[in-house]
Amino acid sequence: MKNPLNRSLWREFKQNLARYLSISIVLIVMISAVSGFLTVVYSVKDLLYKNQDECNVEDGQFAVTQTLNKDTKDKIEDLDLNLYENFYSEQDLSDDTMIRIYKNREKVDIATVYEGILPKNKHEIALDRLFAEKNDYKVGETIHLNGEDIKIVGFIAVPDYTSLIEKNNDLMMDAIHFGVAIVDNKTFDEFAEKNITYNYSYVLDKKDASDKENYDKLNDIRDICLENGYMLTNMMTSDMNQTISFLPNDMGGDIPMIKALLYIILVILAFIFVVISETIIDEESTVIGTLLASGYTKNELIRHYMVLPIIITIVSCIIGNIVGYLVFPPYFKDMYYGSYCLPPLKVQFIPEAFITTTIIPLVFMLVINYLMLRHKLNISPIRFLRRDTHKNRIKQHIKLKHGSFFRRFQIRVILQNKGSYFTLFIGILFASFILMFGIVMGPCIDNYLQNSEDSIKADYQYVLKQPVDIKNAEDAEKLTITSLETYYKAGDLDLDVSFYGLDNDSKYYDDISLPSKDDEITISYDFAQKMGLKKGDKITFTNPYTEKDYKFKVYDIYDYKAGFSAYMTQKNLNDMIDQDKNYYNAYLSDKKLDIKDEYIQSKLTRNDVVKIGEQVTSSFGQMIPIMTTVSIIIYLVVMYILTKLVMDRNATNMSFLKVMGYDDKEISKLYLKASAIVVVISLIICAPFSYYLMDVLFKFAFMRFTSYIEMYMPYYLHIVVFVVGLLVYSLVNFILNRSIKKVDLGESLKESE
Repeated sequence: MKNPLNRSLWREFKQNLARYLSISIVLIVMISAVSGFLTVVYSVKDLLYKNQDECNVEDGQFAVTQTLNKDTKDKIEDLDLNLYENFYSEQDLSDDTMIRIYKNREKVDIATVYEGILPKNKHEIALDRLFAEKNDYKVGETIHLNGEDIKIVGFIAVPDYTSLIEKNNDLMMDAIHFGVAIVDNKTFDEFAEKNITYNYSYVLDKKDASDKENYDKLNDIRDICLENGYMLTNMMTSDMNQTISFLPNDMGGDIPMIKALLYIILVILAFIFVVISETIIDEESTVIGTLLASGYTKNELIRHYMVLPIIITIVSCIIGNIVGYLVFPPYFKDMYYGSYCLPPLKVQFIPEAFITTTIIPLVFMLVINYLMLRHKLNISPIRFLRRDTHKNRIKQHIKLKHGSFFRRFQIRVILQNKGSYFTLFIGILFASFILMFGIVMGPCIDNYLQNSEDSIKADYQYVLKQPVDIKNAEDAEKLTITSLETYYKAGDLDLDVSFYGLDNDSKYYDDISLPSKDDEITISYDFAQKMGLKKGDKITFTNPYTEKDYKFKVYDIYDYKAGFSAYMTQKNLNDMIDQDKNYYNAYLSDKKLDIKDEYIQSKLTRNDVVKIGEQVTSSFGQMIPIMTTVSIIIYLVVMYILTKLVMDRNATNMSFLKVMGYDDKEISKLYLKASAIVVVISLIICAPFSYYLMDVLFKFAFMRFTSYIEMYMPYYLHIVVFVVGLLVYSLVNFILNRSIKKVDLGESLKESE
């Protein structure tokens, strides 16, 4: 026989329609956004690794001044690898735009067609898709290269250029002024007559080779080339090659932030569901007491009151996932395809995304509601019949002698509904927190960029491939720089840390305190905050190419906020990397130095640091509108639902006041202004709590981010949160004023108390 309690579900739904629909809308919006984002991110990630595998992306490359003879090639291939010619020619498309042109590669770094076809005839070319879009080229158009008109026949993506970085020592992608292209063999031979680079790529036989094994192979290749009289102009593994490694290293950094936002909202919605269920139980306490006295078990009632929340959650999750798969992917896809060069994306069903946006919310709501209902229904039937549903509640009458009647009545309303108002306070805390999460991202990013710029010690930093003496460079300061990795457990990733070997009298780092002991280091502020380190702590670093470990004690924390770095005396760092005391491989200078490009491994300028910060935070910047919109919606929903619950619990008292002759305006003054007092006090008290919670959340949200973004909230934003809270309550107040007008005079006759 069907459970007769199910007949009341539709009635309960209609009575709480506004509440349930509000919750459902928030859940749908959030799940659809998160589902769309995670679907795209995981699909892009799968596409990237699948494309690299199917298109046989290289494990490394090197360039020489002339082609290798067969004997040298055979010696290199005896190293358990396959060697491929991967020559290219660089051609100027305009004064500030250059294209790197390859033959159509069929065995390594194979191109994927994005639109059109690959070139088959002379004077045909296929351009990288991102470069073509940035420069507004279309398939079928003609460009002028090397004195010839070349027809664009297609757009492509190649696995060795997912990031368009012209020189590996460049710190920024530039898809406007640098592109990659494919031509047929005859056209390439024409280009090669004027400009060609003899570049060779290799693929190891061992597919899961470590960075050290790959690096050792590259060094073996170098030795063979030198032994046979070949001069190398470039050599690097795929991990060292930014055009290949930049995107894989960058992917997934914003996933924890989005998941954190989802989980916070789930907590808020579960809290609202609990409050609604408690209100319904209070309203139907006599019915529940009768049912328990008639033989219904507590578990049967728990299942009954869990039905609506679970149905609403399931329906919202289903609708949210449908919208997430159909509506949001194009928006999030543009975030990646506007910066990186990838083959066509087919959005797939991602089990991990489905678990995050459907299974977890459902289980979360199920557990929270079950625990609440079990606790709430764990009282005797007689107490339900007496409407005494609050455990251990002792009613105390407080005498109020001072103030006007309206003021005393408002205080009495607050005291009588202190439980409801405490619930409202918790709701405002959650809502303020989520609102703060939405509006604080912009200032945090701006603060990150400003800190990065302010922390720059010199206008130019050069890292050299080998020591180079510079004449007439009095402003330049020599130093030693190397890079090591350390494991960051919270984010499950390896962080690159730059080690600086400085002179004790460094004029650029004149405010730093360097340790004298060789097993101690000074670390940057950002690195200390990211790792949770303080003075005296010990930390282990690893050289990924030698797999050698180094253990250090934190001597001091230096106020540097432009990256992860560690500092030693130059002598100690040189000893650590087995170099003599006079060794150096870098310069700091406030003026541009005259160093030939072939000696420069990387160059960092003040403008580069600012651009890096902008690039690092660009993806988060695109998420700000979504987070802000969602936070305001949730704020409105929470304020409306919880404030209306207070009004609903006092509907009988309002009815009595109407019978006694009070008009709607006076009743509004008595009840809504009492709520307004609670809202104002709550907004003030919640500000510091919300800020503390936000600081904790930031560490979690950016734990897979390879930089440190500090929680920063200007004072004016605290005012914004307060003002927005008042504005939202004003809107809610307007809606509730209309509800007061609908309070039935006969409501008071239903109660015997």
